[in-house]
Amino acid sequence: MSPLHVAVVRESVPDAASPDALDTVLQARSVRESLARCGWRTSEHVLGSDPSALEAALAHRRPDVVFNLVESCHGVSSLACLAPALFRKAGLVYTGADEGSMSLAGDKALARRLMHAAGLPVPCGATLGELQRGVFPGPGRYIVKARFEDASLGLGPDCVVEVRAREELLTVMKELAPRMGGDCVAEGYVSGREFNLALLAEQGGKVRALPLAEMVFDAATPGPAILHYAAKWEQDSADYAASSRSFDLAGDESLVREMTRIGVSCWELFSLAGYARIDFRVGDGGLVRIIDVNPNPCISPDAGFVAAARQAGLDHAALVRDIVLDALERAGRGEKTCRA
Repeated sequence: MSPLHVAVVRESVPDAASPDALDTVLQARSVRESLARCGWRTSEHVLGSDPSALEAALAHRRPDVVFNLVESCHGVSSLACLAPALFRKAGLVYTGADEGSMSLAGDKALARRLMHAAGLPVPCGATLGELQRGVFPGPGRYIVKARFEDASLGLGPDCVVEVRAREELLTVMKELAPRMGGDCVAEGYVSGREFNLALLAEQGGKVRALPLAEMVFDAATPGPAILHYAAKWEQDSADYAASSRSFDLAGDESLVREMTRIGVSCWELFSLAGYARIDFRVGDGGLVRIIDVNPNPCISPDAGFVAAARQAGLDHAALVRDIVLDALERAGRGEKTCRA
């Protein structure tokens, strides 16, 4: 029996791309290395300007599993859902969420409305279109962020604003939208602590919550305590150095349980698969609010998801293996049946 063949698929990334885009290339390399440590064969493929080229390459190779690392297409995050759609059409087994789940979670406005309707705690908010129609949640402090893009595109300290009227917020959003992929949303800003919950699929259709991480911000750093673009990606910047990840949550057990419960509810609501990350802010009095649902979080060796996996006793290879085995199980197949 020959070893399992896993095709790693990522988007096309130019050499002069932004740090978040270049990270996709490093992520693909590290996943392939870990797949090899599992004893599996690998190949790497790119979703570029011609999706049919990827379809043809995969049809030729016929991998047992596609490891989907596509985070955007043509530089647009909301088009990442094209990848699982292509895999499904071709009858291929693939890791992670399907195109429906990715589309729902990828629209921050729609995701917030869906979670609110399900009784999950989210901040108040509004889109550009809603504000233009006269909808206004009320005066207060807001954070403006890209509606459809991820990786904190365009997010900076100036995106947290205090407004008294609808017109003020509308003006700010119109100014910020061009640097955020053309559209943005405003959400009530939760001043307080920030947490990330990594979720990993288990056998039998279950989901496992990995240790909760808190992002700890340097109180001496000016501006709002948020993970904006520079804080995430510009490693030589003071903003990057001003935050760190901590798993020391002694004394916060009830808070951990609450965010775990909410995170699992998000997994079920969005029909997530394989792995996902839910981000939270916690305000005064322990008030929890969901601020993001990420159906395909980064799993580069230095990523927060991988750090949480290490806390749970999983090295990178074990994490990657679990994700692949989940894809096979959901397809009704097993490692031993693929190359028999």
